Amino acid sequence: GVLEAREPIILADFQNSAGDPVLARAVTEAFRIDLAQSPLVTVVAPSFVEKALSRMQVHPETSLDLDLAREIAIREGIKAVMGGEITTVGAGFVLSAQLVSAEGGEVLAAYRETSKDSTAIIRAIDRLSKKLRERIGESLKTIRANEPLDQVTTASLKALRKYSQAVSAIEEGDASKGRALLEEAVELDTAFAMAWRKLGVVAIGRTRQVEALTKAFQHRDRLTDRERYLTLGTYYGSVTDEREKAITAYRTLLDTYPNDSWALNNLANLYYGARDYTRAEDMYRRAIEADSFSAVSYSNLVSVKFGLGKFEEAEATLERLAEYFPDHPNIASYRINLASARGAYEAAEVQAQAFKEAHKGEVYRQLGANQLLIGLAIVRGRLAEAERLSLEVLDALEKLGLGGGQLDVQIGLASMDVWFRGDTASGQRRVEAAVERTPLEEIDPLNRPYLSLARFYALAGRPDRTHATLAEFDAAVEPELRRDAENDRHGILGIIALNDGRYSDAVEEFRRSDEGACAICVFPGLGLAFDHAGEADSAIAYYEGYVTGPWLFRLDEDAIFLAMCYERLGALYEERGEPEKAIRYYGRLVELWKDADPELKPRVEAARHAIQALSTDRPGGD
Repeated sequence: GVLEAREPIILADFQNSAGDPVLARAVTEAFRIDLAQSPLVTVVAPSFVEKALSRMQVHPETSLDLDLAREIAIREGIKAVMGGEITTVGAGFVLSAQLVSAEGGEVLAAYRETSKDSTAIIRAIDRLSKKLRERIGESLKTIRANEPLDQVTTASLKALRKYSQAVSAIEEGDASKGRALLEEAVELDTAFAMAWRKLGVVAIGRTRQVEALTKAFQHRDRLTDRERYLTLGTYYGSVTDEREKAITAYRTLLDTYPNDSWALNNLANLYYGARDYTRAEDMYRRAIEADSFSAVSYSNLVSVKFGLGKFEEAEATLERLAEYFPDHPNIASYRINLASARGAYEAAEVQAQAFKEAHKGEVYRQLGANQLLIGLAIVRGRLAEAERLSLEVLDALEKLGLGGGQLDVQIGLASMDVWFRGDTASGQRRVEAAVERTPLEEIDPLNRPYLSLARFYALAGRPDRTHATLAEFDAAVEPELRRDAENDRHGILGIIALNDGRYSDAVEEFRRSDEGACAICVFPGLGLAFDHAGEADSAIAYYEGYVTGPWLFRLDEDAIFLAMCYERLGALYEERGEPEKAIRYYGRLVELWKDADPELKPRVEAARHAIQALSTDRPGGD
């Protein structure tokens, strides 16, 4: 009668008399997993506890014993805490657990189980947890419907130790350490589906991500109901691109666990990807209400609010993220993207340089900072600076052994040769040299940059090479793993049609490519197609739709298209006899490229001359 349905409880760290903190952490994690199957209680997330400790000015890594757990519970209005102990007795172990009233400290329930040795610990945890769940008020029918803990996690205590260490590392922001520990866990138990799923979420490279999530999917009978539906949702959403199946999986999970923050967040991601921003916003908000210290849900909410044009709310949400997670890397990247999306490029560059300086020696954060700096350089016409930074990225990728990433960078530089410099020959030489250094066959098929390469050849006016590259992609990658590439394929075919002068075909292909969360990313291509077709009104509508549309992560697109859109809008309005609008957009190009490289200066000077001529011709002009 003390606890109501879905009542939150705090799980204290199990104490270990033998002084083995890794064993104690593994037992605590196993207990958490089993309790998560209960429909009657909700074990609060470790992130909630960590932030509560911070508010109490207690170090977040302090061991959470029962007394400290009670203090947090009283402060946060939580009625009960649960804790336990593992004691060594010869070769065996004694495990005890108790449910304690937070306010008064009275023991509401207490049980003990024994384990003859380390191989039987997980089964002992299973028995202990189920006794407590029954005492809390869960029906025997529900409890018996759950598979034994060693069958839905792992029978290997060593693997569980690695998994629990990995979870802690990832929660603390050390994804690299977490990945390494998860790799060790799945090596110890190749059917450890929970570890495979976690590895699939944090893996680097498409190949390893797909391998890990596929393994989790294949061993989904080794998962709790909650983890099983999370796995189904992640697999269908990230591997086979079957959005409706993924939505069904998350909705089914939410039917039983309506406040599951991960299911809410992941379902919101799917709605966001389908541009149902309003529903996504609601789901992210619910995820935060369920776990107010979910950093990922806060950052995702920033994105969707910006997409809805709620700029002040987006900034306020980001500041809440910064308040709760001051060291989270998303804070810097989101601030940089917010600044650049609103045209404050100098401020964005200062922040990106500061982030890069603050994280010297951290290879992945350096890569992220450099990629932002490259975009900020290109958008302002500083191509030489972008090339210099790209060399740093290439060096880092080589050290990491990421050949596919190296090729992608070289393809980007070659595309810059074609798009900005009009030097197709140099671009092709750069790509051919890069492919010779890093042949595609030496890269895992899923990590080969087929689509980037095909897009380059389309841009360079080589449809033969484009179609050959797409055919190689089709031959190397299974059909179910190519579904999410169909929009890219249509975009590439749109470029070919545009180059061929088949403008109506280009419009159709670009429209067929229009999928994903970004509502404005297709507009420059459509604008170009209508522009070349001589349909000025439609071209202007799409160019203006692009330059004015809200999209947080627009820097990569802006680097390519923003200057072109300003330039063409100036020219189109000049042709239509609307000097004020023409001057406005020519002026934006001049301001954007005021520090551009000398090779781009002729376009800036042409815009300046146009402004001068239009200003002179206007009534009342000099």
